[in-house]
Amino acid sequence: MAKQLLVLLFSLCVWKTQAQNLLANGNFEDRNICTEFRSGCAPEAWFRFPLSAVTASMGTAGFFRGNQFESIVIENLQHAFTLRSFLYTRILCPLDSGKIYRFRSSFRADSRFGFEHVDILLLPFEPYRNKQKLAQAKQKFTITEKQKLSNGQNDWDWSAFGFEFMATGKERYLVIGNFSKDPLPGKYKLGQDVNVIYDLDDVSLSSVEDSAHDGCKELSANTALLYINNSRHTPFNYLDEEPEVSDIPAKDSLMIITASPPTKPKPEINDTLVIPDVLFRFNSSELNPVFSGRLDSLITQIKSRHFKNIEVIGHTDSLGTSSFNQSLSIHRAETVKNYLIAQLESLPSSITTKGMGATIPVSSNRTSVGRQKNRRVEIVLIK
Repeated sequence: MAKQLLVLLFSLCVWKTQAQNLLANGNFEDRNICTEFRSGCAPEAWFRFPLSAVTASMGTAGFFRGNQFESIVIENLQHAFTLRSFLYTRILCPLDSGKIYRFRSSFRADSRFGFEHVDILLLPFEPYRNKQKLAQAKQKFTITEKQKLSNGQNDWDWSAFGFEFMATGKERYLVIGNFSKDPLPGKYKLGQDVNVIYDLDDVSLSSVEDSAHDGCKELSANTALLYINNSRHTPFNYLDEEPEVSDIPAKDSLMIITASPPTKPKPEINDTLVIPDVLFRFNSSELNPVFSGRLDSLITQIKSRHFKNIEVIGHTDSLGTSSFNQSLSIHRAETVKNYLIAQLESLPSSITTKGMGATIPVSSNRTSVGRQKNRRVEIVLIK
């Protein structure tokens, strides 16, 4: 309680001396109850692609401030370019053309690799809808060691980075990730099946002059619009569309950033069935025959639902190495896929599998109960 009070007092002091942060939930403390998983699996106001990319878990030690941070995959050393992940949000107020703004964030890099770089894109269009246009973004800023504002106490600690830029007035979205056309330098030992991950926290975008930009009158309403976007893992959900809710503020009080109509309709909410860890042998992808009755019950549930495709996703807890967890999660997903093929009389045209390792927990990894919840295989019935 004392820590929370100190953080609140600190935040109030900073608010009085600095310009308004034009990015909502920059410390990632507010968590979204994602529709697809019915759990707090993402930061409010922030979104990522690919949809199933790595995210931070609640309660892990070592946060920069508060209880939360976020993570992005800068590169996979074996599969350059293909496994990167990106975090983005919508800027709450229009920037004034010709005025100077400051971006700041704290990053933490794995001590095995150190901090190489991270890119910041400022875009006039929704990035997830227009991924093919990101490489040609006109406002791309690369953060390297030259933009470091403060050092951490050791190699595996938080450091602050930042830069200033002149606004064009067209900035609507901010994206964080690695957009380099080149793989990471040779010192990273390319060829290893290892993700280079950066943690980030305390992200802000504000006017350089304290009194020059106190936000806009629509700031609170636009924050609310971002917070009620609850579908984070369903394709074709974009931030340039109004959320489908009945209690949002009147349109004339909002700064809605419009774009061309979506080319595809939003799909229905998918059903997700969870196979717990106890249905597998310990640290193995082999099914435990003792629990065959539960598996038969699962098949019955699948038969009673309507769907077009199936996606099977394996998850582990955070114990063990990343490579072991990744391997175990994909092998368990493959085992469940094969079980479905053997048991179901009629199958959809597509059954795909993914292994997410420990990257998308649903509970804390600091307790045995939480770790057991994280060890699971999800069967997503796509409508």
